Amino acid sequence: MPFAPCLSVKDTAASIAFYKKLGFDVDSSTASPGDDIHMLTYQGGFCGMLYSNADLKKWLPVLADTPIGFAGMFYLAVDNFDAAHDHIAEHAEIVKDTDTDHTGQRMFYFRDPDGYVIGINDNAALQASDLGKYA
Repeated sequence: MPFAPCLSVKDTAASIAFYKKLGFDVDSSTASPGDDIHMLTYQGGFCGMLYSNADLKKWLPVLADTPIGFAGMFYLAVDNFDAAHDHIAEHAEIVKDTDTDHTGQRMFYFRDPDGYVIGINDNAALQASDLGKYA
């Protein structure tokens, strides 16, 4: 099973609006009544969850004193890298613009409203590279 990130956010409505502007979809149908958790998808594929920080602290009290955000990043492989870049750049802060690494991966990074950094890479280049065995 792949990792399923659950992002603790201050305001789920603001985060949902932000991610929708970037082309993501949100499905809230699996949440229990009163539970502020939402499934985040991109082009039909599951990416992770958005969870109200207040609710997360109740669900996992061990995280009660943990600040929102983290040191690290998440990656999302997209089929149309250039279109994704142009669209996301209109609505989000690009913290590191397009670069190509030693494996041939093109990637850029943006920050969401809660400080999470998301890396976008080219799915075709990922599949063709040595990293493709992990994708």
